[in-house]
Amino acid sequence: MKQTYINGHIFVGDSEDHFVNRMIVEDGRIKWIGNDPNSEGDTIDLHGQTILPGLIDCHTHPKYIADALHGIACTPPNVNSIKEMQEALQQSPAYGKGANVWIEGWGFDETKLAEHRSPNRNDLDAVSTTQPIFIYRSDCHSSIGNSKALELAGIDENTPDPVGGKIEHFTNGRPTGFMREVAASQLLIRAKSAQSYEGDVQNMINSSNHYLANGIVAIGEMMGRMNPYTSLKLYQDAVKGGFAPKASIYYVFDEIDPEKGLQPSGDAKLRVAGIKVFMDGSISGETAFNAEPYPSGKMGVSLTSKEKLTRAVNMARENKLQLAVHAMGDQAIQTVIDVTKDLEPWLEGMPSVRIEHASLMTDEMFDEIAHSKMKYALVTQPIFFFAEDESYRHYLNAEQFKLAYRVKTMLNSKAMLGLSSDAPCTPWAEPDSPFYNIYAAVTRKAANDDVVNANEAITVPQAVLSYTRDGAKIGGFDDNGTLEVGKAADFVILNKDIFSVPHDELQNVRVKETWMAGKKVFEN
Repeated sequence: MKQTYINGHIFVGDSEDHFVNRMIVEDGRIKWIGNDPNSEGDTIDLHGQTILPGLIDCHTHPKYIADALHGIACTPPNVNSIKEMQEALQQSPAYGKGANVWIEGWGFDETKLAEHRSPNRNDLDAVSTTQPIFIYRSDCHSSIGNSKALELAGIDENTPDPVGGKIEHFTNGRPTGFMREVAASQLLIRAKSAQSYEGDVQNMINSSNHYLANGIVAIGEMMGRMNPYTSLKLYQDAVKGGFAPKASIYYVFDEIDPEKGLQPSGDAKLRVAGIKVFMDGSISGETAFNAEPYPSGKMGVSLTSKEKLTRAVNMARENKLQLAVHAMGDQAIQTVIDVTKDLEPWLEGMPSVRIEHASLMTDEMFDEIAHSKMKYALVTQPIFFFAEDESYRHYLNAEQFKLAYRVKTMLNSKAMLGLSSDAPCTPWAEPDSPFYNIYAAVTRKAANDDVVNANEAITVPQAVLSYTRDGAKIGGFDDNGTLEVGKAADFVILNKDIFSVPHDELQNVRVKETWMAGKKVFEN
């Protein structure tokens, strides 16, 4: 089957300024692209609309998003207090459905709530004591559960803290329901997932259109799990049911059996791609690990030692897998560089080590990267400072704040830059819209109109390439990223020309149509 697309403003994606007006697609791939009046097969007139290669979100959490889409957004602008959160949860479609149905929410940040504290089990018990309730904090590291959720997870005053996590308690010893960091949150998540595997699969299938509506044709699942079932099985069953985006899975190192290790597997549609390690927490949670203390005196948390990181590096190297390391604080990032900079890269055509977030980086770090043997990717999220400016200004001192999300410096460094969402791990109602991320990277403006380190702004084409060409290289999506001959005919049609609209309108750009393998899979 052949199709010729004419009269388009087509961004090829192999450089910042390569545009053409016509392309020919055959059997789902780009057969020809250029400006000649050549036509084959059916003709589709694009009427001057802007076309981009299909977008790549190389760091996201699709399982969390699948849960969130049928849950409640506990974020501004709609939820600004615990009272409003309670009211919102009572409007959940799950509310009143029975003791086996979880009420879910996501995105709260205690610094944005009127009460200036985290909700606790008592607050959620006011919504329901018969149905379990689970809410992710904005960073998706921590969470909160009501009494029923704690009961189903077997958590009481005698439950020990898991390694790398903390179960918060009231002064009388009773758990508050606040589960600090990933290891603690997993106690609730496993109870929830074990109750309904079929429900998790259906949620994933239902989330497919959400990605296509954002123009996202490929995703990096950065929280691959072995328990209570493998993420690969979840995705395989979801794909059978119609889940459309291509996916690469990165398994959390702590869940991998060291005796069995982890083998790369799969194909261009779905594959096991790497290992994920957590070095620290989040800035908005005061748990990112910094060299200097926060103004409060806290130092953040170090979740992985150099010795443990070295074991993860060895496993990745021996099995030809990527190593993706969550590191937000400057000390956490420095540890990753220290352990890996003198190692020979073990992957061809893509970075062997990905530093995820890379939130606070010094000039010295960039210099070390420039002189290192290792091939790095810096996968960062400007939407964090867009949505969390107040938290960053509150928790960081002035010198630390100057280091926040140095996107231009990343782009000009030896490392490869990828923009991504980390969705739904930020307090914004549209956490994985690529266009808020692009807006923040280009304007350096936060949602409150504060300007964050204006000298680190990049151009629109540079931001788009970080979501297409470079995102594909970082994530190993070899069929995607550009609209060059031989690549998959995965592309999006925008409602506005992202390259010419005023920068303040970038956040209002939306996807009009998404095409995969030359077939329209979404239309707004």
